[in-house]
Amino acid sequence: MKKLIKKTLLSLILISTSACSNGGNMYSETELKKMLDFDCVIEQKPAIPQETELLYNYAHYQDLHRLWTGKAGDWNDLAKYYRIAAANGNYKANGRLQYLLYSNRIIAENNKKEVIELNEKLEKILPATAYFGYYFYLKKGYGVKTILMGELSYLRRAADLGNRDAQYIIAELLRRVKDKKSLAIRNEVWVKLFKCSSEQGNKDSSIPLALDYQIDGKYAEAVKIFHEGVKNGSGKATNFLMRAFKSVIPENDPLYYLGIKTADSERAIRYEMIKTYLSRNEFLDPKVPDLDEIVPLPPAKLPAWDGKIAFQRWFEGPSPEKPSDELMKKLAEKAGLDWQTGLPLKK
Repeated sequence: MKKLIKKTLLSLILISTSACSNGGNMYSETELKKMLDFDCVIEQKPAIPQETELLYNYAHYQDLHRLWTGKAGDWNDLAKYYRIAAANGNYKANGRLQYLLYSNRIIAENNKKEVIELNEKLEKILPATAYFGYYFYLKKGYGVKTILMGELSYLRRAADLGNRDAQYIIAELLRRVKDKKSLAIRNEVWVKLFKCSSEQGNKDSSIPLALDYQIDGKYAEAVKIFHEGVKNGSGKATNFLMRAFKSVIPENDPLYYLGIKTADSERAIRYEMIKTYLSRNEFLDPKVPDLDEIVPLPPAKLPAWDGKIAFQRWFEGPSPEKPSDELMKKLAEKAGLDWQTGLPLKK
């Protein structure tokens, strides 16, 4: 196994900014390239115990339906489902519970303590995501203390282990460095980071990656990445494709030209409908993994469509069945928890 950390991001940024302030002469091109190097790693998600999904799916449905009007504490009754599912190995329940505690949607006895304990448990099964959590919490001053800017070490570690959000943030940091002499090297690295991140579902990475291909005249690649961005839930990516198919864009349009020579009004309409839903419901963070069943890229023909993405049908449909008390007791006992609260049993 390769070393988890080639260089901390702190060193990476200091190297880049030092190169800038010293006219780019502090390090040779070879040295700088080696320091900035990044190998794409896809985060491997562990299998989720099937019974815990019953708890997660029920809680998640109720959870999302409260996001628009809910106030602090309105999610307290859902905590037990997430806690018990998380304690039995459901990483999705763990992550969502952390968010609800951090944002005070769930009010617990000690929100900070519970969040950090959850992230420590997550580290055992999904370390890349957990390291990104440490970066986020330390940056916000939430949780344990660290050395000055030490949270950046967690960020680089998370990226090297495959966390898509960490990869996106590092790519953006590299893009912001103002140093022309290292631009080519940094461009090579941030494209790799954005590509790796987008492949794993980060919608924010899809846009700069697609635009980079577009600027280079690699229009087919740009279209594929915008398409990937739509799957990742990006309304911006959907808008680019909607415009490209709605009418023939002239080649001298640097913003929207994607090499598409023939307008396709039906494709444009479908993209526009998806864009509208994604934009209006951004707070739900919807994804479109079923995009190829709705708007496959040409030359594939358009299939029949009822006008809704799969997430929309799920969200507008009936609630998943509430888990039985028997199942709650069984899973709680297995994890040593109180089945009515999801908290550890008092000794």
